[in-house]
Amino acid sequence: MSGAVLAVAVSGFVSTADAASRIEARESVSPALGRPLDVNVYVPDGMAPSSGWPVLYLLHGHGGNQNSWTTLGNIQQTLDYMISEKEISPLIVVMPAAQNSWYVDSAAVKGPGDYETALTKDLVNWVQANYPARTDKSGRAIAGLSMGGFGALRLAYSHPELYSSTVSMSGAIWNNVSEAEMKKTPDDYRLIQNAEFYKRLDKYTLGTGRILPSVGDHYDGSFGTPFNAALFNRENLFTLAEDAKEAGVQLPPSYITVGDDDGWHLWRGAISLHQTLLESGQSSQLRVTDGDHLWSLWKVVVADALEFVNGNWGAGDAPAVVAADEVVPAKTGQVPAKVEITATR
Repeated sequence: MSGAVLAVAVSGFVSTADAASRIEARESVSPALGRPLDVNVYVPDGMAPSSGWPVLYLLHGHGGNQNSWTTLGNIQQTLDYMISEKEISPLIVVMPAAQNSWYVDSAAVKGPGDYETALTKDLVNWVQANYPARTDKSGRAIAGLSMGGFGALRLAYSHPELYSSTVSMSGAIWNNVSEAEMKKTPDDYRLIQNAEFYKRLDKYTLGTGRILPSVGDHYDGSFGTPFNAALFNRENLFTLAEDAKEAGVQLPPSYITVGDDDGWHLWRGAISLHQTLLESGQSSQLRVTDGDHLWSLWKVVVADALEFVNGNWGAGDAPAVVAADEVVPAKTGQVPAKVEITATR
């Protein structure tokens, strides 16, 4: 089902109060952070199969939290509708609060904290201890929007043994910084990329240039303070893709979608990464759709993302090895009374 059709369909669908699915507000244990991790968990209607439900980890963007997808993204109604129409199989959806962490480990550089470890180790263990969840790679996927789109791809490429697929919606995807530009600032990168993009090579040809990490005020210390370009490069998607190519590692299939009117021009990075993945022999799909960097786009394209994830669930395989820590049961929270549908940045 296309996102546009879904947007019309869910507007007249039964309210989530009538559906048997639920959103649980929980706190998961995270030794990596040294504090609880707030998380919302979508639990579908019905009994889980003996192997457990597959699990999608759904990440928020910069300035968001665990509530973003439920209050702004219409996610519960979307899931209820697509499951009821058999567009997708029932699944658990886990939505953690990750601050403005960029989903990297940053405690060592005095950033927001070790969120990569918190999500790929602590949260996975907690979900498997507290829900009837599948424990194999074929039953686990990760997706996100904007900063979370970057995070979903990065965590999947850093831990390909954990995820069956990954989705980036309007992901904050930037090229690596060159050796000659290492000491420049994000403000310098903005000037460089603007000068290079659509630079006329001759009378008939426009160059497409690069897109560089130019939003320094958005990184919140995740890549050091001041911004450390060498650290960014080590953590960046293009480095991880090249490392996988050299090691002969197959990355999880990627679905990359972005709006053609994106205010941050993030279609530049989306196209660049898609080309890089294809050149490396990796599986990647790219969609450039009509829309800006807004929830009015994401709450629609998430339907296509869910279909992609659903199409990549496997029948089951050996559980991925995730180091176990002591898991303390968390308290179940209240189900939100309603899902608010808005269109805001």
